Amino acid sequence: MSEPIDWSAVKDEMRAILIYLAKQRKTICYSDLAALISTARLHHRAPIFHRLLDEMSREDAAEGMPSLATLIVRKDSGIPGQGYFVISAAEGDTVNDPEAYWQARFDELCDYWATS
Repeated sequence: MSEPIDWSAVKDEMRAILIYLAKQRKTICYSDLAALISTARLHHRAPIFHRLLDEMSREDAAEGMPSLATLIVRKDSGIPGQGYFVISAAEGDTVNDPEAYWQARFDELCDYWATS
């Protein structure tokens, strides 16, 4: 019988990976992030994967930090999926040009972690 998964540890590992990438000014696709996680075996389309990312984004916002989810992009477009922009708009941001919006958030995030 396997041990129960410590989802908090999984989220901490995701956060550490994303902070490292932010400091390097690099993005990662959803499937590559899922593959790097060693604390649990996750598929990038699993609901828990996205739930953990959502929790992380809410925690970042509560601390006044830019969202690390900005670094997670689609392989085909190089920018986040539609859900990223829907959530941003729901939080009050104006997203007329998704690519320009994302680039500004990416720069803000990387600049934040470059000095942290």
